Parts: sequence; C-alpha cells; structure tokens
Amino acid sequence: MKKLILLIIPLIFLTGCIRIPRLSRSNTVNASFGTYQINGLVKRSDHSTANKVFYSLKKDRYESRPDNISVELGTNYYSKAQVNMFKIAIQSQLYTQVGRDATVLGNGLTTSKGNNVLKFTMKKQNDNTEITQYYIVGDYKYVLVHETNFSGNTDLDTAAYNIVDTFEWKE
Repeated sequence: MKKLILLIIPLIFLTGCIRIPRLSRSNTVNASFGTYQINGLVKRSDHSTANKVFYSLKKDRYESRPDNISVELGTNYYSKAQVNMFKIAIQSQLYTQVGRDATVLGNGLTTSKGNNVLKFTMKKQNDNTEITQYYIVGDYKYVLVHETNFSGNTDLDTAAYNIVDTFEWKE
C-alpha cells in the first residue's frame, strides 16, 4: 500500500505540469475599414504603421527579411461599377513601376463574401521574388492586400488569399 501511495503522489504533482490546450484568441482583425482573418500569420509591429499593417508567417516572425503580406486602405476615382477602368489604371501604374522586363498577370475574381477583387501577379526576369496584389474593390476606395514572396512558400499565398476571401467592409 505504501508503494502505491508513493507512486500516486508524484503523479498528482506531475499532472499540474501538463499543459492543457486553451482556446486561442480569434484570428479576426477588426480594422477601421473592415474585418478579415489572418490564420497562420503574426503582425509585424516592427514594420507596421497606422495605415499599413504587415504580417508574416508565424515561422518567419524572427526573420529580418521575411515573406510578408501588408494590408491597407486606399482611395481612388472609381465606383464599384467602374471596376474595368480601375483595372486599366492599376495595370498602367504597375508596368511603370516594374518595367517591361517583368511579367504582370491580372485577373478578376469574386470572393465568398461577394467582393469583387482585382488580382495582379508580378515577377521580374532573373528574380525569384513574386509579388501578388489583391485590390478589394469598393466605391471610390479599395483595400490592397500586397504579398511579397521571396521563398516561393505556397503557405503565404494561401494566407494572403484567406485575408481577401474573408474580408468584409464596414459600413
């Protein structure tokens, strides 16, 4: 009986050392212009500003030059109905910025929340960095989700699209 008690007492103390999983805080970001999910991402406070928030994958949180995603609100001269004119304006600006030695691919999509989105992917020759820009179109405004992927990690692509797909405008 004494041996059994001697075995049980340490087990009682050891159970206090076992970590019980707790529900994590929500991955929903509540910005002034809308809400979105950042599953698998952490905020990069060292690079973020009041107007532009940067995120990286959790595994890259201590890297000095991580793959990253930024989210910011912008304004433009176009209503939601003028999405094609907005697309042409963005394409023109992108070619001016990246030059003709880059590939710029663009397409449109509709998210599960019903938002119209313009997606542009850019890649320069002789550079492995891929930049993807998602413009979530609003009336005379947009939210830009800008992904800079140095490593080619598809998890970052998934995280960026998740932000776009879960985005909901605030009224």
